[in-house]
This record gives sequence, C-alpha cells and structure tokens, in this order.
Amino acid sequence: MNKKQIIRLLCLNLGIIAWNVLLFSPGLIGLSMGAGALFAALGVTDIVMSLIGFAWGNYSLLFAPKGEMKLYKGSELNQPKDFVLALENQKYKKIFVHDIDAAIEQIYRIEEKDRALDTILAQYFSPGEMTFTKFQSTVDSVQDLFYGNLKKMLNRIIIFDYNDYLKVLEKLNNAPITDGVKVAPKSHADQLKIYNEHIDYVHGIIEMNDSMLVKMDSLLLEISKLDDIDVKGLENIAAIREINELISQTKFYKN
Repeated sequence: MNKKQIIRLLCLNLGIIAWNVLLFSPGLIGLSMGAGALFAALGVTDIVMSLIGFAWGNYSLLFAPKGEMKLYKGSELNQPKDFVLALENQKYKKIFVHDIDAAIEQIYRIEEKDRALDTILAQYFSPGEMTFTKFQSTVDSVQDLFYGNLKKMLNRIIIFDYNDYLKVLEKLNNAPITDGVKVAPKSHADQLKIYNEHIDYVHGIIEMNDSMLVKMDSLLLEISKLDDIDVKGLENIAAIREINELISQTKFYKN
C-alpha cells in the first residue's frame, strides 16, 4: 500500500466517523432513534448508508482493479507544476525516489534560469529584434528537449512494474547456494536485466538534463559579461554552440 492509498483510506474512514459524530451527538444535531418515527428512519438510513460507504469505499481503495496504465503523450503535461505532480505520484516506486527528487529540483532550476536569461536579454534587446528571436529560439529548444526528456522518463517509470521487480530481487536473493555460488533460474536474471535497463535509462535522463542546466549556467555567465551583442556575436558565444551541439546529440534519444 502506498502513501497515497493510506491518506485516502484515512480521509474516507475519518470522514464517515466525523459525520456520524456530528449527526448523533446531543450537543450538535442530536439525531436519536427514540425521537419519533421520522428521526428513527433518518437514523437507520444514515447507518445503512454509512456502512455501504465504508464497505464500498474501502474495497475500492484496497482491492478494486485499477484503471488502465496511462502514459503521457502529446501535450497532457503543459506546465512545470504538471510535471512535478506527475513525478510525485510515482514516488511509491522507491527505487526511483532519488531520481524523482532530482528531476523536480531540475524543473525548479530550469525555470529560474529561464527567468534570469529573460531578464538579462531584456537589458540588451527588444522582443522584436532578430538577435532576441534567435536567442529565444535556442532557449526554447533547450526547454522543449528538457521537458521531452522528463516525459520519456515518466513513461519509463510508469511502465516499471515495481512489485514484480521486488519479487525478482527477493527470488534472486533467496536462490540456493551451490559451491559458494547462488543458483537461480536464468529467467530471473533476464527479468532483472530488463528492469536494470529501465533504471539506467532514468538515470541517463537525469544526467542529460543536468548537462543542459550546466550549459544554461555557462550561457548566463557569458551573456552577463557582454556589453554589446548582435546576431553574429550570439552565434560565436561558446555556450550557445555547446547547447546547440547538445541538442543535436540528444534530441533523438530513444524512448
């Protein structure tokens, strides 16, 4: 059971209890079975509905089949906060907690850098100038790649069967030892290899996005040192060249 399920169970059951305390407490609504036919009927109805709500709600949260696995495609994630929420929802897969925390921190970092770059750029150009447009196009490309990577990472985490992964690890750890060597079915090792490929892919996305953030830091530093920038000068900035090279190297990174 993950943290989200526990919170929902607590909210459901505490809500049912609080409602009945409110309804039957003498100092509050004070509904009583012995206060006439109408109140008795209301009391019985409330008890029955509370029992139904308790049984159905707890069953739904604990045992009901889950909906289809939803992968993110297109533009379902539009804002940085959407990515943060989607990442937070996967934290019950403990193997990815550090990666998810790192990804969320990276989101905050790229938003801060984007605001800083806009501020610096506004000191030199107006939005209609060619140099501003060219610069903004580069920054937009970085952000598109950054969030595209995050979407790929999220989908990998979503399809990662965490419960099965734990079972495979347990089977391998409990495999019999023969002549000092653990002997486990090849299928278990093959399963673990596939899961490790997913884990390595997620690590790779974090490293890739971190490289982009470092390049943006370099760009901030270089831009802040210049007193006069034009289109030609912008193209010669080392950080711009490195960013464009990074984009060309990573934008075709496989899902």
